[in-house]
Amino acid sequence: MDNRSEYFVFVPFCMMAQAFQAQGLVKYEWKSSIKPFMNLLINNDINIIQMPCSEASFNNSLIRNPKSLSKYDTMEFNSHCEELATKVANLIREVNKNYKVLAILGIEQSPSCCVKYIYTNKGMENRKGLFMEKLFSKINDLNIPMIGINRKYINKSLKELESIIDEIKKI
Repeated sequence: MDNRSEYFVFVPFCMMAQAFQAQGLVKYEWKSSIKPFMNLLINNDINIIQMPCSEASFNNSLIRNPKSLSKYDTMEFNSHCEELATKVANLIREVNKNYKVLAILGIEQSPSCCVKYIYTNKGMENRKGLFMEKLFSKINDLNIPMIGINRKYINKSLKELESIIDEIKKI
């Protein structure tokens, strides 16, 4: 009998490789806010798939300074995000044929990977990041929850993911 887990969660690249964050962004709260999510997934035998980092892969540069949404919102970067989103959406659809994608995690305030909230030159806005926006448009028919992790206030998003995992345990 095959005992492999049939459940998957897609995570931003920097969740498992913090060096991919822009310079100066990895602080104590980053490390303490990510561990509970990773532990929850691992302790519940959930498969984890790392999505590509659109920002690092855009300039082929792991080392980069933080940039605002307005600096990334260019035709070239949006085209790059579109290509990556197509690849990730295809993978999500392929996985979802035989398994169950439970959620897609994002990092709030990221110009690429936020799910709900981002700082702009106009203040805080309720919108998806450039990569997540394109990914969502390609898979919205699948009704996979997207959960944004706020690094300083993780409880709401952690409870949201816990609730999804609790539901599959009832099945």
